[in-house]
Amino acid sequence: VIKLSRTIRLLQLQVFADVLSMIQGIIGGMGTLLWSMVLYIVIVYMVALLCRVVFGNKQLENIHEFFSSVPRSMFTTFRCSFGDCTTLGGTPIFEFVHASYGSAASISYCLFVFGITIGIFNVISAIFVESTLAAASALEKSKRDHRLRDERRWNTRIAALIRKLLTLSGAYSIEGKLSDAVDDLYQVDVKSDLLDEMVK
Repeated sequence: VIKLSRTIRLLQLQVFADVLSMIQGIIGGMGTLLWSMVLYIVIVYMVALLCRVVFGNKQLENIHEFFSSVPRSMFTTFRCSFGDCTTLGGTPIFEFVHASYGSAASISYCLFVFGITIGIFNVISAIFVESTLAAASALEKSKRDHRLRDERRWNTRIAALIRKLLTLSGAYSIEGKLSDAVDDLYQVDVKSDLLDEMVK
């Protein structure tokens, strides 16, 4: 437990801020990822049923065994969608399909691979990235709102900022009263980097 708490404290360091943002963004996009998996499985199932009917009924070597049942056909369809559509010997399955069923089957296979790779996968990736970025942005906004609602933080930061600005202008010293020099604040010329650093 002690080691776990130390690890959590370590992850809270600024150097791990980007890593934590990525992890939280991925967690926020898990819903989109799960629905993408459901969509993909439905598409694979429909194509596998069609392949089972077309290619699984004839006892053709290097074809029938890959579409002999719906689960086997789904696995073959899954492999083909990722480019691993080969037999145990390494020959593409659809070379045998083309020889047995003609060009129509090959064209259908090409359209399927193109549609899955260029269409479905890209759409899923784009939506997942958008969802992840939205989740990370929402988390960052939540943290910023929490900081803005922290009155104690505001009081200390604003007081430190005013003292810093007036000290730079020479209108205020550490020993002096802050209220006596606030009227001269509008005369101070300061870089925006200093403001960012003080209110961060």
